Amino acid sequence: MNGKKLLLAGLAMLCCGALAAAAPVTVAFIDGTVQVLSGGAWKALDFGDKFDSSQSVKLEKGAILELSTQSGSTVTISAAGTYVVDALLKPRTESGAVATVAAKLEKLAKGTASTGTVAGVRGNPAASAGGLMWSGAGVDAEAAFEEAKAAMEAGTYTIAWDRFMEALALYGEAEDANGAARSAWHASLAGIAAGSGARALAALRAASPDDAGALRGSYALALATLNARYGATAEAKALLERATAAGWFDDPAMAADAASLLSGL
Repeated sequence: MNGKKLLLAGLAMLCCGALAAAAPVTVAFIDGTVQVLSGGAWKALDFGDKFDSSQSVKLEKGAILELSTQSGSTVTISAAGTYVVDALLKPRTESGAVATVAAKLEKLAKGTASTGTVAGVRGNPAASAGGLMWSGAGVDAEAAFEEAKAAMEAGTYTIAWDRFMEALALYGEAEDANGAARSAWHASLAGIAAGSGARALAALRAASPDDAGALRGSYALALATLNARYGATAEAKALLERATAAGWFDDPAMAADAASLLSGL
């Protein structure tokens, strides 16, 4: 009898342990096609959806998923594939080069937020609304960009991200690739200031460093860093190799960071 009780108690403890290991997670940010395996079928995920961490998620190419837990921690994945969420939540060691460049991006984002200065805009002809009068979308884009700057100054970083992304779309309508890339760059800083690497990566992926002008080296390094940080190492490596060959990293410190990051991929 005692043996049966011990066996039952042991089984109960195992069940409790299994239940404790799984935890509810919430979709904090999503971009692209992402699905969760539920009841034997794949179902599309959307903002705010909740599900159990023991379930699997599937990301299509180019998708980004950011999940938050009840404890307030977040996890982001940006590489196509199928993942068990519990595995994503396990602590992992980040590459020193990735951590170093990511810390510089966070410092830059916080500096931009605290000073209200939007780097790379002053003296840039592409930032002049007067030069965009031919296009209604261009004027609207510059207005959205100015609203985004004001939101950054006010410390409302998620709103700033939304406005910068709106400006990006409007610059695209105006066929102003430089304006779109400039907006994407600053949206990434707003995303980082808001504590969301997923938003930052989505912004950078929405445009191209090729169109970023004087910002292209910074843009490429930031995009490669976030790609590497969130699992898309092949994309990070290809971009760093291309940018290095093209001579985009004209600042010695930036070139050193790019080389260090590339060597670790």
